[in-house]
Amino acid sequence: MDESKLTVQTVAANGKVTAAFAWGMLGDNFPGEASGAGRIAGTTLKLGRLPNGADLSFVMQPDGVLAGTVALAGQHYTGTFLKQ
Repeated sequence: MDESKLTVQTVAANGKVTAAFAWGMLGDNFPGEASGAGRIAGTTLKLGRLPNGADLSFVMQPDGVLAGTVALAGQHYTGTFLKQ
């Protein structure tokens, strides 16, 4: 996955979140950004489907690195995210 950024904007006590995701080139898809809602369960944050059809999930690894997966148009893109 080319450079991407995830910003979690709100987290509620029940695990509901709002977030913004920005991405570089993903296969044939141009760079962009979208905001959405999702949920944290355990160590996994899953966002609802973005307007471009992408499904996103992120898992916090024991070493503090966030592993992300973007599923879009039958393809899966993976990468790691470091806190900035």
